[in-house]
Amino acid sequence: MDNMVKLTVYFEAPFWVGVFERVASGKLAVCKVTFGAEPKDYAVWAYVLKN
Repeated sequence: MDNMVKLTVYFEAPFWVGVFERVASGKLAVCKVTFGAEPKDYAVWAYVLKN
């Protein structure tokens, strides 16, 4: 699997955080996103589609 994207959402007081991990061509790229208040599933999915 050469191209893979993973999203982990967790609570880091006092905010909910998302960590995106992408592996492409054997290289790892990571991005941390602060969602703030507990995000709904549709809000996370909208963020993924937009960004």
